Amino acid sequence: MKRSKAGLVVLIIGLVILILTPIWKWGIGPMLVKVPDTIDTTSVYDGTLTLFVDPASFSLLPPDMAVKIPLAITRRDLSQPNKSSGSVALIKETAVAIGPAGKAFQNTTMYYALDRKTSKNVPGHGSDADRTDYYPILPIGAKKQTYLLWGDSVGRAGEAKFVKTTMVSGLTTPATTCYVYQVNGPAEPTVAPPLGLPSTMTGAQIKALASGIPGVNPADVAGLVDTQGYPITYLDQTTATIVGEPRTGSIVNAINSDTYTVDASAVGLGKIKLATITYKQTPENVAKVMDETAENFGLLNMVGLWIPLGLLIAGLIITVLGLILFLRKKPAPAA
Repeated sequence: MKRSKAGLVVLIIGLVILILTPIWKWGIGPMLVKVPDTIDTTSVYDGTLTLFVDPASFSLLPPDMAVKIPLAITRRDLSQPNKSSGSVALIKETAVAIGPAGKAFQNTTMYYALDRKTSKNVPGHGSDADRTDYYPILPIGAKKQTYLLWGDSVGRAGEAKFVKTTMVSGLTTPATTCYVYQVNGPAEPTVAPPLGLPSTMTGAQIKALASGIPGVNPADVAGLVDTQGYPITYLDQTTATIVGEPRTGSIVNAINSDTYTVDASAVGLGKIKLATITYKQTPENVAKVMDETAENFGLLNMVGLWIPLGLLIAGLIITVLGLILFLRKKPAPAA
């Protein structure tokens, strides 16, 4: 009686597929999950700019006369596949803030180069600044931990601490588990003057500002030349709540507040609060972004779940079949 050679071949094939299953699950599969070239996300926010200083004269406004300007903010993140590479994805971000009467208050364009595997910013590759860490997306497979998020205003990354999980629903997507991260950054010098403000203050502006600050003696700045410009430092202090979908790393919701102050200590005025900008993503837009994010779930499930599961099932069936064929003895040929 001889063992079946065909059974042995089938058995070996089944064992090879079983060995390939964990290799795919923890090796090949994760290598295929990367920042795609299909990002096209538009985020819409309701915002308010509050001014505590008259930007023209730099004179302090009475507390009850702070100027509040409503803003409609739209931000679009769009992949640039023609300018990307196999290892780096380039993303163009445009942000427009529209004030009363449809007046464009702010209009910016940024280019972010992201490592496709880690989702981290990398220098060069078409980016317009040497950024680090994360933004405009979190890592694919985000965890319940602290991440560093890049801030263009101050030119550095700050901590975003995981605080809790939450459920986010789309227009068609059922409630999905997302992670909430909190940003509470210190006041830091800005890379450029915010809100279109000048990089220097004239002596006349400093005197006007000093006249409205309690405890400041106008005589202390009387020697400043009215027409001469004096350098000043602006500070930005950010607080934010970021909601990320962990499987894709997409930011599906954000609430942000920036407080701008001027550090005029060099001319004896100390730190003066200039303005705040607060904005919150609209509920309708959060649902839309969640639906767009969910479009990637099928591919992620296929790579991370269905393919390894299919390999496991196929490997088990083929291995059992091969074992049956191999163990079944066949009679030796007659002499």
